[in-house]
Parts: sequence; C-alpha cells; structure tokens
Amino acid sequence: MPERADGREIDSGAGRIGVVDQPGVQGGPLRGEQQPDRAGMGQTAPGPVVAKPVRLRWSLPRGLERVLDPVRLEWARIGHAGGRTRVREALKAEVRRLAGIVGSEQAPVVLAERLERRLAAQHGERVREPVGWLLSRGLPQRAECYATACDDQVRMDTGLVCPSCELLIGDRRALRHLVVQAVAAELPHLAPAEAKAEVERRLSREVALRAARDAVRRERAEVERARREVVWAQQREELESAKAELAARACEECGVPEAAGLCPVCSYNRTVRAAVEEAAQAAAAVNGPVKDLGVVAGRLAAYRVRLEGEVDRAADRLRREGMPEAAVAWEARNLAEELLRAERARAVDALLDSAEAQAEAERVFATERARRSGELQARAASEQARQRCAELLLAQRLGQVRAADRPSASEEVGGWRQRMVELAARPLDEEIRVPQPAAGECREAVSAA
Repeated sequence: MPERADGREIDSGAGRIGVVDQPGVQGGPLRGEQQPDRAGMGQTAPGPVVAKPVRLRWSLPRGLERVLDPVRLEWARIGHAGGRTRVREALKAEVRRLAGIVGSEQAPVVLAERLERRLAAQHGERVREPVGWLLSRGLPQRAECYATACDDQVRMDTGLVCPSCELLIGDRRALRHLVVQAVAAELPHLAPAEAKAEVERRLSREVALRAARDAVRRERAEVERARREVVWAQQREELESAKAELAARACEECGVPEAAGLCPVCSYNRTVRAAVEEAAQAAAAVNGPVKDLGVVAGRLAAYRVRLEGEVDRAADRLRREGMPEAAVAWEARNLAEELLRAERARAVDALLDSAEAQAEAERVFATERARRSGELQARAASEQARQRCAELLLAQRLGQVRAADRPSASEEVGGWRQRMVELAARPLDEEIRVPQPAAGECREAVSAA
C-alpha cells in the first residue's frame, strides 16, 4: 500500500527512499503511481476515467423501494439470487392482492407498515434466516377476525383498531364472565386456586363445544354450497342451451336464419312503429278534447299517418342514395325517436299553460312564500310544480287516448252468431263421448222436435 511504502521507505536525511528521479516521470514511489509525462512527446495527457455505477447485490429492487425500506438490512443479508427472486415475486404478489383491498396507491404503504411492525415484534432479536422470515412471518396477512381488511387487529384501509376484532374479544370476555358467575353460584365454598382451575376447565369445555358446533355448521354450509353449485351448473347449462337455441331461431318477420328470433332490420322496424305510435298518441292527447272516443281515434289515426309518412319519405330517400337496408332501418329508428321526443316536448309545453298547471304553480308559490322563502326560491319551486303537473296531465291524457284506440270487448269477442259458428266448428270427438241412441229413440226425438 502507498502509505505503508511511505512509512518504511523514509530516510531521516534524504527524504523518501526508492523514489526514482527520472525526467518525464510523475507519481509516488510505487510503480503503478509513476505516470510518464507525455506532454513533452507531443501527446495530450488522458482525462480522468469515470467508473460506471455498479449495482450492488443488496440494492433494493426497482419498484419495491418503499416496501423494502423498513427491512433493507434483512434484504442485504440475502446472499443468493434464488432467494432474492422468491422474495421479490412474493412481494409483488402481495402488493397486487392488497391493491384489491386498499387501492394501488396505498398497497405499498400498507405492506411497508406491516413489515416494519413485524420486525419490531422481534424485540431486537436477530432474524436468523431472512428469506424464511420474510416469506412466512413478514409478508402473510394475519387477520384476527372475519374482516378482509384486518391485519394484526388493525384495519388496513383506515389504520384504526378493527371493530370486528373488538367484537370478538368482547364475546370472549363475556363468555369468561358467564363461566365465572356460574362457578361462583354453584360452588361458593371453593378456594381461589380451585375456583380458578374450575373456571379454566369449564371455559375450555365451552370453547371446545362451540368450536365443534362451528365445525358442524361449516360442514353443513359446505354441503349446502356444493348442492347449490350443482344447481347453478345445471342452470348455466340450461341457459347456454337456451341461448344457443334462441340464436339458431330464424327471424319471426322476414325469416332470416340464425337471427335469434328477430333480425336487426326487423328489430329497428318494430322500434320505429312503437316510437311513431307513441308520438301520435302524444300529439293527439293535447290537440283537442279526449272525452269523445270517436274523435280521439280519428285524430290519432291522422297523426299516425302523418308521422309514418315522414319516416317513410326519409327511408325512401336513403334507399335512393344507395344505403343498405340495415343502415336505412337504423336511420329510420333515429328519426322516429327524434319525432317522439319532439312531440312529447311539444305536448308538455302545451300543457304548461293549462289551468291545472297554473293553479298548481300559484298554490306552490303561495306555500313557499308563507314559509318565508325568498321570491326566487318560490318561483323556482312553482316552476318545478308546474312542470310536474304538466307531465302528470300528459300521462293522464295518454291513458285516455290509449283507451280510445283500444278495441272494445264486444268487438274483440264478436256477436253471438259468430261465437256459435266458431263453437259449432270445434271438433268434439276428443273432448266428450256422445252415446249413440237407438233407432226408436231417434224417431221419438225427431217427432218431438
């Protein structure tokens, strides 16, 4: 070493011993420190050599610095790559699991606090095997109760004492108190040591009985769950088969195969018809009285024809432009829905000026002013009341329009002559057996007729 060479090669009168005085040589007494001076040779001296940073064996893995910071010394003691890989993978898995409980941002903090708490529980005792300690004692969650966010009787999401653990501890204390009271009532003359032993014996027996009952209950729950799993699997199979059968059905209207009962074009057309019908009902509900059913039915038919004509003209124009039928049906559906929204908005605006809506608005305004509310708040409440009243009036009128459009019961059933013809045409061979009368009985019946 240079310092050792200097210490042993110093003479009292001549300074250093062994220093070579050569021209163009610089450095100390060692051969490695003697650098030739290249300035006189026409060459520039080389610059300082910067060493590349070397990743130390005990450096914390990237992305887990916050997690391993409390146990960085234990991580540094892991001297083989296999152990570090196992710990690193276990850390990543635990962080992912905790992210589903407390969130991705809070998971590293929670895990770091757990490792710090477990290391502090050593009370200064040295960890013998860092890999085993991290995998078996440091990382696993120790839930003292049934809560998923409980760890060492602390809630991981709030950092407070777990209330479920407090409840379980209270139950255990209550059980011990009951056992102590029972022993004191049944055996009052026992010595303190004997009473304590009897309490412990009864308490152990009660805990064992409760554990047995819990085990039986868990077994029954497992059996019930297995039974439900079988039923659920059967239901899933039936649902899948029903879906496959439905997907294989042809369209009910146009007959396209494998259309799940209704192809997109026919579905759009149904939506168009329903939207046009509702729009016609909304228009007929506010453009005249709704008490006369005949007048309402005629007005509804007129609006229905007008709206259907608008949709048909738009669809014909799109077909002439060369659009496919599915796109035409889509645009027709959008137009029908737009017409429905416009007609409903027009109907509500017309009913806002009705006497009922105005009376409701004035009543609410007077009520709000009586409550010492401001004029602006009272006006806003009255406008909301008028809007609600208009919507209720529209719903009432729509019900009357639908009743006018619905065929009566007599028209649906038909007259007695039509009903008798239908009943006479119904075959009776499979329903009743008519006995064949004799010849004499037939003649008597004909004579009586």
